[in-house]
Amino acid sequence: MACLALGCFSPPPFTELTLVATRPAAVRARVVQEDVRGQWCFSENVVRASLRPPWRARLADHGRAIRAALDDTPGANVLLDVTVDVRVEQYLLFQRICAIATGDAAVIE
Repeated sequence: MACLALGCFSPPPFTELTLVATRPAAVRARVVQEDVRGQWCFSENVVRASLRPPWRARLADHGRAIRAALDDTPGANVLLDVTVDVRVEQYLLFQRICAIATGDAAVIE
C-alpha cells in the first residue's frame, strides 16, 4: 500500500494567465501572425493513473500551451481569439494527454 501512495504525485499547478477577456475590443493589439498553434503534452501509465485518487489527477495545462504558441512567434506577447482543447491519445498501457491552444499572435504596445 505504501508503494501505491508513493507512486501518486500531486498534479502540476495550472499556469496563471495574465490577461483574459471575453470582448475583442477590450484589448488593442497588432496581429503579428494568424492561426498560431501551441501544445503541451505529457504521458502517463494507465494502470498508475487508474489507481490514483481523482483529486490527484494530472491535468492538461492550457497556460503552457498558450506559452508554447507565443514562443513560436517572435515579438508576440498576447494570443487573441484563442481556442483551447484537450487531446487524449490512448495506447495499450499508457496515454498521452495534450493541451492545445490556437489563436492569433499579437503585440500589445
